[in-house]
Amino acid sequence: MSMPSTRNKIGRNYVLQNISGDAGNWHLPDTIFRSWDKPISLIAEDDSKSVKGFRSVQLGAIYAIKSHWTVSALPATVVMPTGTGKTETMIATILSERCEKTLIMVPTVLLRDQTVKKCASLGVLNDVGVIPAKLLYPAVGCLRKKPADSNELEEIIKESNIIVITVALLKNFDDKYMALLIKNCSTLIIDEAHHIAANTWSEIKNKFSKMRCLQFTATPYRNDGKKIDGKIIYNFPLGLAQRQNYFQPISFVPIHEFDGDKSDLAVAQYAVNALDEDIKNRYSHVLLVRAKSKERANFLFEKIYKQQYAKHNPVLILSGMGERNKKESLKKIETLESRILVCVDMFGEGIDIPNLKIAAIHDKYKSLPITLQFVGRFARSKAGLGDCKRQCKCHSFRQLK
Repeated sequence: MSMPSTRNKIGRNYVLQNISGDAGNWHLPDTIFRSWDKPISLIAEDDSKSVKGFRSVQLGAIYAIKSHWTVSALPATVVMPTGTGKTETMIATILSERCEKTLIMVPTVLLRDQTVKKCASLGVLNDVGVIPAKLLYPAVGCLRKKPADSNELEEIIKESNIIVITVALLKNFDDKYMALLIKNCSTLIIDEAHHIAANTWSEIKNKFSKMRCLQFTATPYRNDGKKIDGKIIYNFPLGLAQRQNYFQPISFVPIHEFDGDKSDLAVAQYAVNALDEDIKNRYSHVLLVRAKSKERANFLFEKIYKQQYAKHNPVLILSGMGERNKKESLKKIETLESRILVCVDMFGEGIDIPNLKIAAIHDKYKSLPITLQFVGRFARSKAGLGDCKRQCKCHSFRQLK
């Protein structure tokens, strides 16, 4: 649900606040925090979806966090399958545990911007009827660039209930900036925690040792192959998520083309045919093209999709291409001006694009867990809480050489 919001620009950063109701007033963080006195409703949706509420995976995680915090302040890890509503679980924890100032750390700029918007709007928590009528929406600080000085950072912290930052930017903060965050924030939440290298996590853990720390992830293993640090207090099995219908069926189509010069075009033809069929059936679906490298992504974009399927206005999103260009391309996907997105691995992690329903995997992943996590993004019944709007098969294509 779209709600009026306003930004308070502070240097090259800003604080976002939704101001619907209450005459559209901008509220101070202390006023917002006091409105969280009335607890949110920790009710579960029923099997038929006739009663709205939290999913069982989300309630389990929230209660596990509550239980952990009654006996320990040590870092804790929550494992929830891709697409089961991690962000809303974070927001619900912040509200129900009345976390006065929370620092959320994410791996990418796109996920940072998405998290800021979701926190400011409470995601879909309002839609499922768990938010009290007079609860005020949090003021969410977005740290886009390193503040010019400590006064600027102090102002951002002062004006925010929740502050969102990328790992890369946090690593560039000097000791004075770190001290300000540590002094003023009571809780640290790390999203997509498997992206953080073990040595980086050790540095963060040492510096933020006095803060309560939660890690959210879809897998307990980091991208470097090492196990995530911090006690796992909740681990919802993927199989159970499947049995509870959090995912739609996957239609996997292996493409048997042994001529290397023709295999990419063969995968593209099958994938675009599926996209055309879905568009014909009035589904607002988007095709994601996965490549293993920037070079491969550029080749697929220029020589295959842009050349052969210009009618779908393909876009390319790569690291290092500039945030403005990324956002423009992402906007085209969100508005369906473009129906084909070409990218490399990192883009799909944590990004909420519910209409990604077709994947053309031109290059295989090296491990099964990463493949499952990637494919899981295309099988979500809905990005957030609640039931799926329609039943449809998700398609995944892979070339075989």
